[in-house]
Amino acid sequence: MKIRDITDIVERACPLELAEDWDNPGLSIGDADAECTGVVTCLDCTPEVCERAKEEGCNLILSHHPFIFRPVSSLTADTVRGRCAAMLMRAGISVYSAHTNLDAAETGLCVRAAELIGGRNARIAEGGCVAETKEITAAELAKLAARTLGDGTARVTAPEKTVRRIFVVTGAGGSDEYLAAARRNADALITGEVKHHIFTEASILGFPVIEVSHYDSEIMCCEVLSDMIKSEFRDLKVVKAPNSRPYKTLEEL
Repeated sequence: MKIRDITDIVERACPLELAEDWDNPGLSIGDADAECTGVVTCLDCTPEVCERAKEEGCNLILSHHPFIFRPVSSLTADTVRGRCAAMLMRAGISVYSAHTNLDAAETGLCVRAAELIGGRNARIAEGGCVAETKEITAAELAKLAARTLGDGTARVTAPEKTVRRIFVVTGAGGSDEYLAAARRNADALITGEVKHHIFTEASILGFPVIEVSHYDSEIMCCEVLSDMIKSEFRDLKVVKAPNSRPYKTLEEL
């Protein structure tokens, strides 16, 4: 079984055509024709994940965030990415990423996140997904999303508003996605990262915008990618290596 056979499974579930124009999904390091010895799934390909792949004897890392996002002029040991790239190349480990195409897939992150917080009849729309929910205040929905997806913390505008339909955008969905939510007759936007001026606009308009965190809104990618591969290759070693949260909340100190 070759690495290409594994990445083909991912691309059938979340075709590259679903990715945003600015994105860089796909194979960023390695050899698609190498025999696959095992897979590690993660949010970010970090030195910690590289070491885990080496320990487990896996030569393919499936990440959500692209290892190389924008063109680089050099990869040297002076940078974290350069050190990580050197580790990968020395160990013969390939890295493949499914990013906004995984967000937008019918079995992808936006739908999974919506379902985790109780959304029903989730369907992809405008870079996110719309789902029905039980009648709930935005404040209670924020608490539910925070407990279900992450560390129990969230930010919310218009907390007193009633919500029956949600629009979910995993990762950074805090630009003009709340306008897409309104176009889809959603009562609230739930996302992982919101710009300050969007919070300000939403607050003035009385529209609920709920921010958990980028990490917490997408860390389920490890399970989603793992499930994709295991559904086709039951005997292949697949290891979920969820990255540690890269920061601490005050409650954790």
